[in-house]
Amino acid sequence: MATNSGPSISLKEFKGSQEEKIVRQIFQDIKRHEIGIRKLLASNPSTTSKDTQIMTGLAHHLFSQLVPNNKYEVDKYAKQLPKTCGCGCNGDIYGGDTSIGSPGTWHGRVDILVNHTIAVAIGKEPPVSAEEEESEEQEPQNKQRKVELENNCDICGEVKGNKRHDSVLLDLKFLNQILAEAITNGFAQVNRNQSTLSHFLIPTFGATSDHVSICLYDPENDCLLHIDDEFKLWSDIRYKLDRETIIIIWLFLNFTIFTKKNLASAANLKKSGLHKDLNEDLQYYKKTKVKAKFVLRTPERRPWKRTTIQVKHPNT
Repeated sequence: MATNSGPSISLKEFKGSQEEKIVRQIFQDIKRHEIGIRKLLASNPSTTSKDTQIMTGLAHHLFSQLVPNNKYEVDKYAKQLPKTCGCGCNGDIYGGDTSIGSPGTWHGRVDILVNHTIAVAIGKEPPVSAEEEESEEQEPQNKQRKVELENNCDICGEVKGNKRHDSVLLDLKFLNQILAEAITNGFAQVNRNQSTLSHFLIPTFGATSDHVSICLYDPENDCLLHIDDEFKLWSDIRYKLDRETIIIIWLFLNFTIFTKKNLASAANLKKSGLHKDLNEDLQYYKKTKVKAKFVLRTPERRPWKRTTIQVKHPNT
């Protein structure tokens, strides 16, 4: 466990450690996982939905491969959830209770729960038109969906308006979702394991078939961060998972080893103001739970939307 003096593992200790073995293993197996994900993205499933297939593929072949014992659960209520991976590897798909929240807050089910701790929200990509399909045959997918950040501004410096973003993960609707899940899961995880997770910036991932975004929340210090860009999942070399992105995902998935406890205070990060503005509603967040068995999502319950959420980035 990390301490106030810094991460619990040094570069010297990293060599020969379990964490190094995990990284070596994922890169040894990367071609197999690349092939598996590509097959799922290219196929049109007959027994499940495309969204569910992408969710299970990323859970089974990507996120779970970067944590000890490959532990993950996908939402067992997902539409037509398959029992085995559809890429042909026949690996078991682990469905489970991914619900978080409390009646007074956002409550619902996250798409993927990695290592019982980290939530992953899968962005639903819009249908592809005939013209776009023709274009995709001529150019790699990751080059078609480059995000242009307007005037280099912070995304969500202030969450308001209804402007649609070119990127699925940076679109306002999805951004509201990932912020809600990051805040709620942050409280729930600390409530579940106070001794281990208290005062950490707990990550939540957003993901599509070709990009990943990251949000962090420390519920004790009320520090909310969102990395102001998305990471491409595929490299410029077609059909190759981007190695830098894999390392970034791995580092955040193993945040208790590679990040500093109480970093928000040590780095003097500004508070989001959520605690203050929620006032009496804060008590409901402090009662949030994992596996709370909420059957339905209730996106209309957004008490945090009464306040302006300031999202501060690590480089500010």
